[in-house]
Amino acid sequence: MTPREFAIAGSVIYASLFDYPLTLDQLHETLIESDQTPSEILATFQNSVRLQHLVEYRDGFFFPAGRADLIAERRHREARSLAFLEHCRPVLRVISAVPFTRMVALSGSVAHLNLERGGDLDLFVITRGHRVWTVTVAVLLITKVMRRRRIVCINFVVADTHLKLEQQDLFTANQVIHLKPLVGGEMLDEFVAANPFVRRFYPNAARRHVDPPVTWPRRRLIDRGKVVMEAMLAPVSPMLETVCRRLYGRYLQKRAKSWKSPEQVRLQSDYLKLHTRSHRHRTLERFDAAVNAAWQRANRAGPRAAAR
Repeated sequence: MTPREFAIAGSVIYASLFDYPLTLDQLHETLIESDQTPSEILATFQNSVRLQHLVEYRDGFFFPAGRADLIAERRHREARSLAFLEHCRPVLRVISAVPFTRMVALSGSVAHLNLERGGDLDLFVITRGHRVWTVTVAVLLITKVMRRRRIVCINFVVADTHLKLEQQDLFTANQVIHLKPLVGGEMLDEFVAANPFVRRFYPNAARRHVDPPVTWPRRRLIDRGKVVMEAMLAPVSPMLETVCRRLYGRYLQKRAKSWKSPEQVRLQSDYLKLHTRSHRHRTLERFDAAVNAAWQRANRAGPRAAAR
């Protein structure tokens, strides 16, 4: 297969690991290590018999050959995700108003509107300065009071002084380009710029304004209230951060034995990563296996295509 064919096949295969067929625009944006335009993608696909053995394009979606069922599944999950987000609208509104949050974004499956039954709402947060522990504890208390603790997971919080991610692989890059900011969308450009590896994997994933999947009225009034609260809390914020880090850090350490992926946990002063049950390693393993299998199928299809 040519590099262009391989990029299309690999991108479709990666999305299929999450039972997610891609539109042409989505395939263009998530094309792995290739900068083909949408028209070039279509031309590559239409002119490659081998690629057509691996990938189908039907009803506006690209998916692995023989997996047309993913189209209906995607629509079911989109409907489920939107209903779930509407259910979580009140708590998300309060979380977005927490002082010292520069960006609050949906991440994981809900950011794709690809929520499985029983799935969680994952949040990625960037804080103003070293206040990752204060913000995390505040969000945990809010979700507990509002009875959403079991479904809202704030599992990655970084300070705006520590935007560079430690792991720079395909899995992480894919997570970054699919973040959906609820507030602070302008911060996303700065975050991506601090992690150039994302562009290496996804050269077409140019940042653009994306309307958040959850909105609420009087956003400016909420933003002004956040500024006032930050000013009021500024004198005591260092002490609050110390107390939150000490108390919540102690709680986390007590639970360390139950973590399924302790190597994916970071408890730093400006970088709090709580991927205690990370799918990263398993996803990359599955991707490599699926790509190898696809490569073998493409090679077998080559002689048959030449014969025709």
